[in-house]
Amino acid sequence: MSANDRLTRSLPHLQNLIKRDSDAYREDFKLQYLHFESQFTELTAKPDAWNKSLAENISFVSQVAHCYPEECKGLSQMFMDVLRLYSSVLNNDIRLVIVRALILMRNRGLIDCVQLCELFFLRLLQCQDRLLRVVIQTHIINDIKKQNEKHKNHKLNSTLQNFMCTIIKESNATAVKMALDIMIDLYRKNIWNDTKAVNIIASTCFSKITKVQVAALNFFLGNNQPKDDDKDSDSDDDKVTKKDILLGHRVGKKSAKRKKKTERALKALEKQKKKKKVEVFDFSALHLLYDAQDYVERLFRQLESSNERFEVKLLHQDLISRLIGLHQLLLLNFYPYLQRYLQPHQRQVTKILLFVAQASHEYVPPDILQSICKTVANNFITERNSGEVMAVGLNTIREICAKCYLAMDEDLLHDLSKYKSYRDKSVAASARSLIQVFREKNPHLLERKDRGKPTEFQRDLVPLAYGQTSAKSYLEGAETLLDDAHEQDKQSNDDEEEEDDDEQNGEGEGWVDVSNSSDEEEEEEDDDENKNNQQEDNENKMEVPMTEEERRERAISISTQRILTQRDFEQLKILEMKRRIQDRRRNRLEHAIPTSKKRKTIEINTDSDSDGENNKEKSDQNSNLISLKDIERVHKKRAHDKESRLETVLAGREGREKFGKWKKEKGHAGTTNKEKLKNKNFQMLKPKLRKKQKRSFRDKQIALRDSLLKDKRLR
Repeated sequence: MSANDRLTRSLPHLQNLIKRDSDAYREDFKLQYLHFESQFTELTAKPDAWNKSLAENISFVSQVAHCYPEECKGLSQMFMDVLRLYSSVLNNDIRLVIVRALILMRNRGLIDCVQLCELFFLRLLQCQDRLLRVVIQTHIINDIKKQNEKHKNHKLNSTLQNFMCTIIKESNATAVKMALDIMIDLYRKNIWNDTKAVNIIASTCFSKITKVQVAALNFFLGNNQPKDDDKDSDSDDDKVTKKDILLGHRVGKKSAKRKKKTERALKALEKQKKKKKVEVFDFSALHLLYDAQDYVERLFRQLESSNERFEVKLLHQDLISRLIGLHQLLLLNFYPYLQRYLQPHQRQVTKILLFVAQASHEYVPPDILQSICKTVANNFITERNSGEVMAVGLNTIREICAKCYLAMDEDLLHDLSKYKSYRDKSVAASARSLIQVFREKNPHLLERKDRGKPTEFQRDLVPLAYGQTSAKSYLEGAETLLDDAHEQDKQSNDDEEEEDDDEQNGEGEGWVDVSNSSDEEEEEEDDDENKNNQQEDNENKMEVPMTEEERRERAISISTQRILTQRDFEQLKILEMKRRIQDRRRNRLEHAIPTSKKRKTIEINTDSDSDGENNKEKSDQNSNLISLKDIERVHKKRAHDKESRLETVLAGREGREKFGKWKKEKGHAGTTNKEKLKNKNFQMLKPKLRKKQKRSFRDKQIALRDSLLKDKRLR
């Protein structure tokens, strides 16, 4: 036998040769394919037996099938027929090899996607093989993702979504759960994020299979999110910034190689910024339901007749309350249903209180919410309960009233506001937060001493009745903006002239003026005076007396005839904040006060680039939703016993180096002098060791005599 014949009999080597030159090894492939066919026919006789040679042949043929499309025309059909007939009887390993061969052929475009999905869902998911299910699910997700990589394949997506819809209606729990998991994963990857996919997922909330129902409810509630987001956020903190790259280049020797390396790093950083993922909001799926009112009513009917565990019922209540609050739906039977659970000893009562607050909005009839507020006040806000229970009740009423202030009765509000001086700090803080809500919503319900200082905002505030709306045709505060185009052009020209002056000063390569510290202080004082003068001028412009009609007409003309810039919106924001803070009696009092004794105007920082505001914007993405922390916000007194103090001490020591005597670590320290002596030559150490030997009595006598004679001479 020649060397070439021996090489071609090795299947991996033959596979490599065929991929390089398929025409040259066509005959060798035909011989191997005949051998494969004969082995594959034996599989039908003993499907439950493991055959290593057959498994190798299957993987070999699937790897090179794209090189010989005519010879392998019926190969995929052969694999699929065997899986249809013997799927439950086949050996687990042989079945997995055939499935992987079909996946490989699908990746190379030899099989249709829908045809393969039908085989996997209708036949293979009935097998009790977990590894097989994981392989199938991963392949389907990656295949659909690949088909929608460049642009969305709407035809394929529609076909597959219809197929998934039929699978979800079947009774096979494994197939239904996998179809739901695939659709949820594709939604989170921004591939199937349309209304059709969301409503197919929504239909599984009514499934008779509990685990399918729970998975769909958790999807809409945003629970069980993948942990990739946390990893991404951790990796973002460790990423190198542009500043770090430039600083690294500045230190050290300058060379062409280092310069090119820095440029490559900057290009890679820019490329990475462009590849930033689009943020997916967890609650956007709730906006894509076809008919939210009908969906909520069906969910509530299912909840009332449900015999599931209490945790599953809580998921139902959470989703119903979120939909009611988000879409402002009316489901009047839902509130008495929750009302019977409002007891301090009830399990997970804080969550139920959260659901009540979530389901409140301005279109719910006030008498229903008033009865709920009275129930919470009677069951929670009583002195027989602990301070935490009372604080939770007050927080719940505050959140309900923040969404619908008509839920509060005047007598009840007066009673609750008296808790502002309660001995428990958490109760007092919650009562003050409730008072603050009504200062902004309807201060007339509060007692006069609780209304606070009268502001401009409170003067213009008109409480609305149930169902009443106030639509305005202008932006509030627009009358204070500059409506004269000439003034705007003048201001822009001044800015341009300042920039030109700066550029001219920067271009000069002559002497540079170094300012003294006293000069800087004088300039700062001048700048402060100019700023104060400008603020007083602006206030004088704003405080020009105008009637209500003139203010409205001016605001309408500016809102309709001008395109407002970002700077204009910032000014409106500052004005709104000032109206909420400034005392409306200030103008009346300032006439009697000399100008030198006037209080300085309120300065409001509107830097949108600050980290605090950015974090706030991220946390307030879904401002319509109330978090559990708002209900459970309780000011607890710190424990000062020994155990609690020891816990804080031990917690502070985590991740910190131990105190105490320094100990040598291997690989991080040198050797001692004693250890070094062991490796030295003895001839080097001989004089030193001779000195350290014990002296004889005669040597001691001689040394003593010499020292005494020396002392005598020195005297």
